Amino acid sequence: MPSNIRSLDDAAGHVLQLLTRFFHVDTLFIAIKEGSGHRIVQAYNRKDVIVQSGMTYRTDVSTIIGQRSTYFVPISASDHLIHGAIYLVDRDRLSLSGDDVTVLNSMAALLGYTIDLEYATVTDSLTGLYNRRFLDELFQRHTDAPLGVIFIDLNEFKQINDNYGHDFGDLLLIEIAKRLKQQIRQSDRIIRYGGDEFIICFQNLNEENGVRAVYDKISASFLDPFIINGQPVFISPSIGVSSNQGRYASLKQLIMDADQAMYQMKQTRKKP
Repeated sequence: MPSNIRSLDDAAGHVLQLLTRFFHVDTLFIAIKEGSGHRIVQAYNRKDVIVQSGMTYRTDVSTIIGQRSTYFVPISASDHLIHGAIYLVDRDRLSLSGDDVTVLNSMAALLGYTIDLEYATVTDSLTGLYNRRFLDELFQRHTDAPLGVIFIDLNEFKQINDNYGHDFGDLLLIEIAKRLKQQIRQSDRIIRYGGDEFIICFQNLNEENGVRAVYDKISASFLDPFIINGQPVFISPSIGVSSNQGRYASLKQLIMDADQAMYQMKQTRKKP
């Protein structure tokens, strides 16, 4: 891999440059799954513009290709999940040789390797959740799509750390992260924002009630104890909610609003 490749977008640009020399087709593009849709990371159109780099499609990619002849190779990473695909599109019927398929598979493997590297830089090493670097990327990608945010702060977590030790506290955070994942959709994103703070970002919400429903699920999930080293541990969260329903608000503003709502909830708990 060239030394100047530092991200998936860089790798996709390099791959596309190589493939356009190898394949003489109308359109070549690389699409990556994002939330419930796909983002076109890089695209090449020989004549008619079918797809464009940077565009996000909320439907299956096949719907924008139409009746053209298409061949695609899935991009998978070490988690064995399909993260996207390399697409060849032409108005004439595509006929690929064994060497052609080998080249495409090699390029898909390179992109899968890049996804692994990129994922490692945006993931919290303890919980496996996303980290604040990933949140910075979300700020840059944010569009006007309906969004909602839940901000979670764990009550009395410091006291648990002080009483039982940091190793015990780390195990508790891991179990909390697992339980939070069970409450959301695959397209939603959980970020470990701080030591005992979590942010959940929701995409493509139909209504604010959708966020409230998840709020209720998360609150209820903390009613059961977490079992750490065979010991039941009860801990409660303070939760703040915000959404951009009926208004324009940046993702950063939504997080600030949810943080403020969480703080008010925490202060209310402290009142006698």
